[in-house]
Amino acid sequence: MTGITRLVTMVRRMQRRSLSTVLLVAAAASTGLAHAAPDGAAPAPRPVVDTSTCSRPVYPEEDARLKNAGTVTMQFLIGADGWVVESKIQKSSGYASLDEAARSGLAKCRFKPATHEGKPVRAWVGVQYVWTPE
Repeated sequence: MTGITRLVTMVRRMQRRSLSTVLLVAAAASTGLAHAAPDGAAPAPRPVVDTSTCSRPVYPEEDARLKNAGTVTMQFLIGADGWVVESKIQKSSGYASLDEAARSGLAKCRFKPATHEGKPVRAWVGVQYVWTPE
């Protein structure tokens, strides 16, 4: 079982129990969303979302009413200051409104930036957001 398969299985179990919206910051090693280190060197620490700096993305009203659910996979370019510089949808949840709500909501979060030789640097990080109707 691959790392991403284990992660998705774990999320589905959590969803069945809590039926709440789950945020997953995809670990570079388990999802393959981050770039590999050159020449087999140890990978630099990746950006990590600080969920205390932002609110959970708002479930679009129409999607909540229709009980639309899904997982959106996004990429965020995090600046050395920890703020989102650029963002994009890598894989849709199947609902454009859920994708945009997750992307725009998480773009407001601050991240702990990646580092190289102890100094903060710009880097891309993969994030998955799981929408589950409550």
